Amino acid sequence: MIPEHSIMHRAIIALCLLLALAAPAAMAATTELHVVRYAADGVTILNETTVDYTWLEENLPVQGDGVTHYYHQGPVFEGDKWNPEEDTNVLEKDMGAVKGTDLKDICDLVGGMKEGETVRIKASDGLSRVFPYRNVYEPEPRQGPMVITWYHDEDGYVPDYRSGMRLVFFADTSTNPYGVHAFGVWDMHECFDEEYWYFYGGEYPTTTGLSVQYISKVLIYSNEEPTGSVYVSSIPAGAAIYLDGIDTGLQTNATLEDVPVGEHTIELRLSGYEAATMNVTVEMDECSRPDPVVLTPLPPEPDATISLKDGWNFISTPKRLMDGSNTFAAIYGSVDTAGHSILLYDGLAQEWKAAASTDAFKPLDGVWIYANEACTVPLTFAPGGPQVPPTKSLGKGWNAIGFTDTVPESAANTLLSLGDHWTTLIGFDAGSQEYEISIVRGATGRHGEERTMEPMQGYWVYMTGARTLAAIGA
Repeated sequence: MIPEHSIMHRAIIALCLLLALAAPAAMAATTELHVVRYAADGVTILNETTVDYTWLEENLPVQGDGVTHYYHQGPVFEGDKWNPEEDTNVLEKDMGAVKGTDLKDICDLVGGMKEGETVRIKASDGLSRVFPYRNVYEPEPRQGPMVITWYHDEDGYVPDYRSGMRLVFFADTSTNPYGVHAFGVWDMHECFDEEYWYFYGGEYPTTTGLSVQYISKVLIYSNEEPTGSVYVSSIPAGAAIYLDGIDTGLQTNATLEDVPVGEHTIELRLSGYEAATMNVTVEMDECSRPDPVVLTPLPPEPDATISLKDGWNFISTPKRLMDGSNTFAAIYGSVDTAGHSILLYDGLAQEWKAAASTDAFKPLDGVWIYANEACTVPLTFAPGGPQVPPTKSLGKGWNAIGFTDTVPESAANTLLSLGDHWTTLIGFDAGSQEYEISIVRGATGRHGEERTMEPMQGYWVYMTGARTLAAIGA
């Protein structure tokens, strides 16, 4: 009686013969490799090249000496199929005294591999095998380098080397009793992650099944996103460049390298200028060059602010204002006045005057302005330097004046230039929309002349005769 395992063994051998006879006659040795590195999407080509065996031999390190034989191990049908002793079906799988090129060196032609990436070795007949980074770049000695061979000691170079180009593992001699360079199934078990093990018939581990023949393509599937670059410029230069909200550490004018393909937002920040943003489209391996960004200067930081209450406000500026920021339009243009004019009072003519938008808001002027809602108005003072203090001519009767200091000062000191020609000073409380208690020259107590006048406020002063009021701090 024939043992059942022997019947199975013979059936498998017969099947192999049938498959061999049925193999297409078109299968032939390959002489060149198309090497491709794909982006993370598995479609976009980051880099590619095509090289033939003569180029490989002339330009990259040659593996093998044409004398030393290398072996794989076929399936073990009896006993432990993993055969840790590596003493079954090894010498029968002599790959020959071959020479070739390390797969790692071939991958490096298009940018190489990184941890977590894979490479597919594909034959001209469509068969392929996939291997991870570690086995290609960091092989253990018992596995050895993965070599794409293009020379066989008996056949010579491809295409005469009929099964080339072929993947052969150049293992060391440490794990078999014969002292040969053999990559056995237990070596595969120990060196490969389980998902990369190969089984003959789905059951029997074998390393000959990893030895792809007629190799035509080396396809690297990377985790890298396709990238391009962007040249970013601004007027003026020196702005910090932010890409999608992240500081690149670069300043204009500069090129951002390795920017992922697609839409991005670039922000430019420069002290003294408004931040500017723009959207850019990055194409793979292209340098986008958007037009220079013209940065807009920031308005100067205000030196002071006037707080306007809802209703009428009687105000003044304590100092001269910077040119360009000193007109009523520039200062109060954003204030909702509910259609009311900004009013000045001419003490010499004893009449009201509506301020024109181009008129300057000057120290010593008391100005009436209506605000439909509470708001603040910034003031930017003129640059410092010696200047003649402003003056204002006052007429007999009531005059609207401003206070010219940034800190409170007594009415007596503020109006010292008027001598004894003033009698009464009255402020206005915009919060209650009522006049304040009057200040009387020479008086003490509730109406005393030592009561203070306040910055940004306007006042009525009654004059017994014409006089010139001098600023105290403008």
